[in-house]
Amino acid sequence: MKYQITKQQYSKLVYKLIDVFFKDAEYTLVEDEYEGHMSYDIIVGGEEVAWVTPKQSSYTSKGCEHELVIYDTTISKITNFIPIFKKKVFSKILTKYFSDIIGVDIDCIYFDYRGEDIIYRKKLKKKK
Repeated sequence: MKYQITKQQYSKLVYKLIDVFFKDAEYTLVEDEYEGHMSYDIIVGGEEVAWVTPKQSSYTSKGCEHELVIYDTTISKITNFIPIFKKKVFSKILTKYFSDIIGVDIDCIYFDYRGEDIIYRKKLKKKK
């Protein structure tokens, strides 16, 4: 038997799961020793799970002001509970969740899912 899950149902499910995973998240503002800019390290239970890079960083994707980078181990833990089959919805929820926690408008997200680099840009400008 096949089940259909709507975008709204998937959004609620992912948000609740993310909230459980990251409810005790702490963030610290850290200076990059090589480039001199400030970034946010996101820590849960003493383990770094993600970080937010500013525009000045060489790690930030083109066109991003603040990019959320989720570590592979974190994505692996999340996907043990729910598959990422709606990548755009998943990405939107993660950026909104961490934007609310940190208080920085995160407009991009980067993570690796099953060997595929996923980059989502909230404010993608299309060429004419």
